[in-house]
Amino acid sequence: MATSQDLQWFGDAVTSKMRQAQILGVNKTMASAAARAKLNHAWQNRTGVLEGGIDITDYAAREESGVRGTWGVRDVVYARIHELGGIIKPKNGAALTIPQSDGSVRLVSQVKIPARPYLRPAADAEYPKLALNIRKAYERL
Repeated sequence: MATSQDLQWFGDAVTSKMRQAQILGVNKTMASAAARAKLNHAWQNRTGVLEGGIDITDYAAREESGVRGTWGVRDVVYARIHELGGIIKPKNGAALTIPQSDGSVRLVSQVKIPARPYLRPAADAEYPKLALNIRKAYERL
């Protein structure tokens, strides 16, 4: 004698829970990377502007292909040159004016800024924890 059993489909609920866990995991990973970048940098902090600009710029949200969020530096024009290094040349004159500690100025044709990465090392340290952060979020939901 054959018996029949009903199969309940929970795929939509599982998918929704996983998407929520991905969002939480990505946000936690980005927050950890931003915090690490604020604490571990090679430049001498004079004003706190660059350090204060490090943050999540777009919190994680669902996209067609998954979940996406963005972190980095917001509204600090010199952030990129600190991260990557580069050469600064005058835009409107023949020389750059560099203030000296004694109050005088020095004129130079260009300034080479060495790379002082702070975002990439933070990402390299925190991104490997992304899967664990997603798993922990899934287990809490």
